[in-house]
Amino acid sequence: MASVLSSSPAPAFGKEDRGGECRTPEEMLAFYRREFGPAPLLVVTNREPVVWEGAGTLSFPPGGVSQTIHRLLGRVGGEWIALRDSGGPDLLRIPPPGEAPEGPGYRLKRLSLPDKVREAHYAGFSNGVLWPLFHDDPDRVVESGDSFEAYVQVNRRLAGRVVESLATLAPGAIWIHDYQLALVAREIRRMAGDHLPPLAFFWHIPWVEISFAADRPWLSELVDGLLFHDRIGFQTERYRDSFLDTVRLLYGNRASWDGRHLSVMTDNGLRTLSLGVFPVSIDPAYFDRLSRDPAGVRAAREILREAGLLGPCEEIRPYLISVERMDYSKGFLERVEILEALFTRYPSRIGTLSLLQVAPPSRQSVGAYRRYAEKVQAAVERLNATFGREDWIPVRTIARSLPQSVLAPLYRLSEGCLITATADGMNLVAKEFLASLKGGDGVLFLSRHTGAAQTMEGLTLIDPFDPLLSARLIHQGLSLDREIRRRRNDRALALIERDNVCRWMAENLRSLGSLRVPAPLRR
Repeated sequence: MASVLSSSPAPAFGKEDRGGECRTPEEMLAFYRREFGPAPLLVVTNREPVVWEGAGTLSFPPGGVSQTIHRLLGRVGGEWIALRDSGGPDLLRIPPPGEAPEGPGYRLKRLSLPDKVREAHYAGFSNGVLWPLFHDDPDRVVESGDSFEAYVQVNRRLAGRVVESLATLAPGAIWIHDYQLALVAREIRRMAGDHLPPLAFFWHIPWVEISFAADRPWLSELVDGLLFHDRIGFQTERYRDSFLDTVRLLYGNRASWDGRHLSVMTDNGLRTLSLGVFPVSIDPAYFDRLSRDPAGVRAAREILREAGLLGPCEEIRPYLISVERMDYSKGFLERVEILEALFTRYPSRIGTLSLLQVAPPSRQSVGAYRRYAEKVQAAVERLNATFGREDWIPVRTIARSLPQSVLAPLYRLSEGCLITATADGMNLVAKEFLASLKGGDGVLFLSRHTGAAQTMEGLTLIDPFDPLLSARLIHQGLSLDREIRRRRNDRALALIERDNVCRWMAENLRSLGSLRVPAPLRR
C-alpha cells in the first residue's frame, strides 16, 4: 500500500461545507436525535465534571471543556464515566443544566483507584511524561519504571466500567477524551469484541513533535491504542499533521491517508478511522448573559475591592486579567518578564494599569508544579517590589478558582485579557473573554503559541518568548481608539458565534451513527 500521508489535508472545522448548521443547544439536541435517535451518549474522561460537597450538594470545578460537555450531556442524556475526585457515592444522578430544566440529565459513574495507582497514572505518566513532552518541554519529563504500567492499568479499569455499562445501556456513541485515556478504546474492544457503538476520541492538547518522542518506548503502544477508535478529533491542522507524521514513522507504507480517512495495516488487521480538525469552543451567548447578570457583577466588584482595584468613589482602576491554573505551560514567568518590560519601556503604565491574575493551584502532587509555583510567587514579589507604590502594585494574584458567573463580568470590566501560554492546545479563556465582552472594547492579548491563535482571526498576537515585542504590542493595543478595538472584537466574536461549542460537538459526532468500519481482531 503506497503511503499518501502527505496528500491534501481535510478541510478544518469552520471551513468545510456548512450543511447542517448546529449553533444553539436546541439545534444540537435536534442534530443528536437525527444522528442517533433516542440512544443516549456515553462520555469517558479522566476528571469528573462535578465535586461532591456532601449532603447531596454538588459544585462545579473550573475547566471550560468539562463544563461544556456537562451542560450538553444534560440535554442529550446518557452516562459519564470518570475517575473519582471527591466523596459521595460511586453513582450520582446529575440533573439537567439550569438553563434547560426539561433535559433528562445523566448518570455519573465514578471509579475509585488505589492512591499509588492513581498517583502513578496521573502525576507519573500523564503529567510527568505526556504533558511536558506534548507541550514541547522535554526537559521536564520524569519517567519512572512503573508509571506506564499504571497508565495501562487505569485505562483498562475505565474500559471495564464502560463494558459494564454496555450491558444495560445502548449508547449512540462512546466519546472518550484526552491524553490520559489513549488506551481505553483498545481495552474496550479487547473485552467486548467487535459489536460496539462507534468510538470517538478527542485529543485536547497539542500532538508531540516527532523529534521529541521518536525514541520513547511507549509511543508505538500509545498510537496503536488510538487507532482502535473510529474517529479522532484534533484542535488544529498542525496537531493532526503531527499525529500523521508519527503514524508514518511507526508504520511506513502500511499507512495511507486520503485527506479524511487514515488506513493502517496493524498487527491486528486493518484499521480505518477518520481524523478531524475540530477546534473546541464555547457557548458565547451563555457568557454574554453571565457578564451582564447583576448578581455576578456585584460579586465581581467585590473581588475587585478585595484586590484593591476599586477606588474611593467605587470607580474601577484599570486592569488586565489573566485566568489560568498554575501550570508551566501557561507562561507565568514569561508573563512577569512581559510586565517588567512594559513598565520599564512605558513608565506611564506604572500606577495606572494592574494585572489581576486568577491562578488556582494545579497538580500539587507533582513536584515540578510545586517548584514552578514557588518560582512564580518569587518573581511576582520581585516585580511588585520594583515597581509598586504605596497605593498600587502591578500584580494582584487570586490563588483560587472563581466561578464563571464571576469571571464573565470580571472580563467585561477589564481593559483586556493577557494570555501568555507557551504551548496550549486551544485556550478557551480567549473565547470566554471575547464572548463576555460582547459590544465592549477590551483588548485580547493572545499568545501565538495557542491553538486559539491558529484558528481565530483579527487578534493581537503576542509572543511570551519575546517580552519586549509583547510589551510594545500591549502598549499599542491599549492606546488604540476604543471604537477600533470594539470593531475588532466584534469580528473575532462573529467567528466564535459561528463555530461555537454546539457545532464542535456536532462535528465530532457527525456521521458516526451510520459509520461502519473494519474492527480490529482481539489480541
